[in-house]
Amino acid sequence: MTGLRELARRAVAKARPPAEAAVALLRPAARKAPEIVVAVGLVVSVLLGLVLVAAARNDAHIDASIGRAVGEVLEGGSGPHVYVRFTTGEGAVLTPEDGVFYPRGLEPGQLVRVEYDRTDPELVRVAGRTWTEGLLPVALGLLVLWAVVAPGAWALGRARRRREEAVAAREAWTVRDGDENEGDGEREDGEPEMAGAGHR
Repeated sequence: MTGLRELARRAVAKARPPAEAAVALLRPAARKAPEIVVAVGLVVSVLLGLVLVAAARNDAHIDASIGRAVGEVLEGGSGPHVYVRFTTGEGAVLTPEDGVFYPRGLEPGQLVRVEYDRTDPELVRVAGRTWTEGLLPVALGLLVLWAVVAPGAWALGRARRRREEAVAAREAWTVRDGDENEGDGEREDGEPEMAGAGHR
């Protein structure tokens, strides 16, 4: 048992310096936790907005040189990447690597009308769908994001204010105790003078 305790004590002693260094590095970030949480929320919000901007840009390219075809939905796609095979007006058979835009509801083997950019056939979307398809998912994502970020930042800010108030209260008590001790010292020093004055 003594040997185990000694090993544990040595392990704790070795781990303490790195742990203290990590705490020292993280302490400034912890003080800025509310701002960091809000900043992360803003970054994610901007990224979601950029998704819509990119989709609108792709739609603009397709609309500028639009081609139409009937495509077959292929096996193996999932989520945002659903692949279609279609034949362009020039007779080329294509399967865009990034899949078809706005693939909601498509099933393997299904035939679907698609619109593509004739200058860049890799840009293909389901006919009749545009970037506005992403408005609802993005809006819901932002709602969930800020439903978490806003209360979290508020709670962290409140905790920080409480810590600052506690530190200020301790400092105030320390200053008050120091003033009281100095006052006691002055009264003790004044007593001999009073005694001497009475003797004269």
